[in-house]
Amino acid sequence: MSFTYTLWPSGEHVRIVGTGRITTNECIELVQRVMSDPQRQSDATALIDIRDISYDFRDKRDVVLIARALEEFQLSLKNNIAIIAQKSTLFPAEIFCLHVRGVTNIGIRVFVDMDAAKAFCRHENGEEL
Repeated sequence: MSFTYTLWPSGEHVRIVGTGRITTNECIELVQRVMSDPQRQSDATALIDIRDISYDFRDKRDVVLIARALEEFQLSLKNNIAIIAQKSTLFPAEIFCLHVRGVTNIGIRVFVDMDAAKAFCRHENGEEL
């Protein structure tokens, strides 16, 4: 039940890896930690690997709360977030993306292929994850 994140030295990429059982509060706390990291560039991209998690979202309101946590921050239109999921986490990840798109201008997609996700997160300066 944890998330770890790594910020590239340039501050233009964030890689987040989740393991174990996660809760809504853990997701919101993660968003707040990453978004308030002073080293993170305002137009950073993020790769979120949730292939090894199980979740404890009681209903769709939990997903909305996490999406709204992203809305609290002034994000640029350059942001891309790629979520890497497996079959068991694919549907909730897609629902989450729909809610994020509804409250932000962030480009967000779910992938099952790591290479496709990395390509989606390629920064405009060409730097890759």
